[in-house]
Amino acid sequence: MIPRPLLVLLALLVGGPVQADPATAFAEANRLFESGDHAAAATAYEALVRDGHLSAGLLYNLGTAKHRLGENGEGALWMRRALVLEPGMPEATQSLAYLRSRFAWFEFADTRLDRFLTGLPPTFGPWAVSLSLWAAALAIAASFSLPRLRPNRPALLTLGLVLLMVSFVASRAARYRAERLAIENFATVVQDGTNALTAPVPEAKAVIALPPGSELRLLQSTGPWSYVEIPGNLRGWVRRETVSPVWPLPVTRDP
Repeated sequence: MIPRPLLVLLALLVGGPVQADPATAFAEANRLFESGDHAAAATAYEALVRDGHLSAGLLYNLGTAKHRLGENGEGALWMRRALVLEPGMPEATQSLAYLRSRFAWFEFADTRLDRFLTGLPPTFGPWAVSLSLWAAALAIAASFSLPRLRPNRPALLTLGLVLLMVSFVASRAARYRAERLAIENFATVVQDGTNALTAPVPEAKAVIALPPGSELRLLQSTGPWSYVEIPGNLRGWVRRETVSPVWPLPVTRDP
């Protein structure tokens, strides 16, 4: 085994950077945060994110650092990203609730049905639809093709109809989940002075002012504009640079 000092020397000789251990880098970023150097801490957290060392704790700490720097939209964004990796994370959930009450940003209501559907695997809908259709087809076919089951034909036909209804409900639920609840559909307002407009032109009338941290649902993109749904059954156009998708994380490359 090559001693660590020799590995460091070899890396320096060939001109390659010595990569810090992610745990060590995270601990150092936390130390910077605790010392009050929130800007340096945010930079260190962002470097870990760019290197792909993702965790709910890292994203939450980055969001907290951004909030301490007065970047409330970015703070909310990273806390929501932490919840993608760890749904129900107490620290992120509590912090978002506190910041929402303080800054009065918009956020979609989270119903029990939405939580239930979001918790299902993405493949559950297509699987349930396929299984229900096959079972319905078998029940109906058996009621006509198997003589011994003819006395039970009414029950089998009823079962087939029920399974067809289950298939229909499952398909609607899967579509609702994909179009309304998938995390890729959501974005957060990250810039001050953001307004939703009635049309994708700067001179259009404002629909409503959107405080940084507000949650939006992305519906359509046209050039530099995005058409969004706003909590409260409102819709409007916003400049794309004023909002950032919650997930997936943007691909960034160091120069």
